[in-house]
Amino acid sequence: MERLNMDCRTASALIAGYVDGELSEAQASPLRQHLLSCAGCRSLAQDSKTLKGWFVPGAAVPVPPGFASRVARRAFAGDRGREWARDGEAFTGERNVRTLVLGLTALAASLLIAVSLLLGTMQRPQTGDLWADDLSREAVIERLDELNRVEDAEPAPKAETPTEATEEAQRSDGKQR
Repeated sequence: MERLNMDCRTASALIAGYVDGELSEAQASPLRQHLLSCAGCRSLAQDSKTLKGWFVPGAAVPVPPGFASRVARRAFAGDRGREWARDGEAFTGERNVRTLVLGLTALAASLLIAVSLLLGTMQRPQTGDLWADDLSREAVIERLDELNRVEDAEPAPKAETPTEATEEAQRSDGKQR
C-alpha cells in the first residue's frame, strides 16, 4: 500500500470531516500520519474536537402542523419577517417594547435639557470677596500675623491640674462635715 504525503493545507481542509467521523479510511489514514508528525495540524485537530464537544445534540423541537406552508405562504406574499406569526396573528411585542424604550429615552433627554436650562438661569452665589488674587503674599502673611496677635492678646482660661481639683474637692468635703 502506497503512503501518501500530505501537506498542511490539505490536512487542515480534512480535519473538520475527520473530527466528525465523515472521512473514509483511505482519507483518514494519511491524515492520521500527518497529525502524528505535525504539531500545528495536531493542535488544530484538538481545537476542532474541543469545539465539537460544546455542540451536544438536543431533543428534537416539535414543529406545529402547517408551519412550513405558513412560512412559504408569507415568503411568497413578500413578508420580510419583521413581525412574528403566531397562529395567523401578528405578534408585535418586540416593536412595542422598542417604542416604549425610545419614548422613555426621549422623555429623559427632554427632562435633562429642561433641568440644565433651569440651572443655567438660576442666580449663583456671589463670591467676589473670597478671591485671593488681589492680595500679595506679603499682605496675606501680614493679615495672618495680625490674627495671631489678637489671639495671643486674649488670656486663655486657666486650666486646673488634676491634683488641684482633687485637693479643692477634699477641702469642700471637710467643710460640709
